[in-house]
Amino acid sequence: MSSLLLIAALLGLFGYSSGSLPGDPRMIELTWRLENGMPHWPGMVPYNFTIVDRGMIPDGFYLELNNIYLAEHTGTHLDAPAHFIQGEWRLDQVPLKNLVGPGVVVDVRDKTRDNPDYEIGPEDFQDWEREHGRIPDGSVLMLRTGWGEWYWDQGETAYLGTDTGVTSLLHFPGLKPEGAQWLADNRKMHVIGIDTGSMDNGQSVQKMSHRILLPKRVVFIENVGHLDQLPVTGSTVYAMPIMIGQGSGGPARVFAIVDDRTSACSVTTSTIVTVFLALSSVILNMM
Repeated sequence: MSSLLLIAALLGLFGYSSGSLPGDPRMIELTWRLENGMPHWPGMVPYNFTIVDRGMIPDGFYLELNNIYLAEHTGTHLDAPAHFIQGEWRLDQVPLKNLVGPGVVVDVRDKTRDNPDYEIGPEDFQDWEREHGRIPDGSVLMLRTGWGEWYWDQGETAYLGTDTGVTSLLHFPGLKPEGAQWLADNRKMHVIGIDTGSMDNGQSVQKMSHRILLPKRVVFIENVGHLDQLPVTGSTVYAMPIMIGQGSGGPARVFAIVDDRTSACSVTTSTIVTVFLALSSVILNMM
């Protein structure tokens, strides 16, 4: 009982109360809702949601149950390094600490609006750093092309360039291999996210950005939603996938927390959560 009281005291110390986070931070949804008819990658099974029960059952109470059928790389999802690299981390092997970090948004909408095949290169990151400073180690680097906010709700042809299933007809922006190599050589982010269907652009055949960064154990998030709501800096981003055993990737709930501490040198919400979980684990192991 004393250990439980200590946990409760820790919660109080860090300002946690039922249903709230310390400081009442702003929380930003970065995930697209899974629903029938959503865009899906050519050759992968489309998402399918079917109702099993929704109503009163013979036992005399209300019940909802559903079945879902989907590919690993459906909707807002993570790519684990094993997706392209033999012997690397599968989804259930990616450490939690590698799925959270300070959010950084590199906005290239001015270059993609008239060029659906635009590739984000070293100069885009260098331009960003001249204005905002170095991309932090351990960050979650988000690439905002505008594709999600412009086209996600308009169907596969608008978002992917085609609904035929023919990959040679895909058109959307992505990360240029030279940009991927510059990041691999010069920066140490944990995660890179993009608001398109793939980290490599639609016309890519060799998928070199995947093959350059995944061996560095950089995790990808694809089909990121609502990047128009994420500040350029000053957030903490969390990417929490379904823990699929032996998975090459999986759907994820991605969100950000923004408060007056996330961009300061003082203790941040993510630090508080990390410390609390570590201390709780130690205490529970003593029980």
